[in-house]
Amino acid sequence: NARHYEQAASSASTDFLTGLPNARSLAQHLEGEISRASRQSMPLSILVTDLDGFKMVNDLFGHLEGNRVLCAVAQALRDSCREYDYVARLGGDEFVIVLPGLNGSDLQSRIELFDRVVRTASAEVCSQVPVGLSVGIAQFPRDGQDAPTLLSNADAKMYQTKTIRKSRNAAHSARGFAFDSNEIGTR
Repeated sequence: NARHYEQAASSASTDFLTGLPNARSLAQHLEGEISRASRQSMPLSILVTDLDGFKMVNDLFGHLEGNRVLCAVAQALRDSCREYDYVARLGGDEFVIVLPGLNGSDLQSRIELFDRVVRTASAEVCSQVPVGLSVGIAQFPRDGQDAPTLLSNADAKMYQTKTIRKSRNAAHSARGFAFDSNEIGTR
């Protein structure tokens, strides 16, 4: 019974595919980080990320290959985090990274690192389709005072980034330019 209870508790808080914390765990963790950041007057950055090109992996090679890419990306993100950072799978190809104590150029350096590790990990699984990272940033307290507001604002910024990149890439394609897979969407 104890083993079954432990398995049920784990599955309620863990994404079954990647082994990362799920949205439920993220919400609980983020509330604790917000309280700590408020008490200690320290920066707290929340990144909502989405994999660019991931739909093409699923469309061309199937969902099992897409799952392999998701697992590789999840492991790469987890491995590139500091011990007190937190990475969770929000759903689909969206991940959230909670970065206590980071802002400014240090934050930008971490985002660039995350983009590199995502590109590398996905290429090791499926090198035929370049997969990149779109990122939306929300910072406590500037962009919100609670987890739902911060996540919503970071998500909206991530979708703005994706929209801008898609329209820019469409304009480049129309003029005969290739897609620049080294761009990082952080605004």
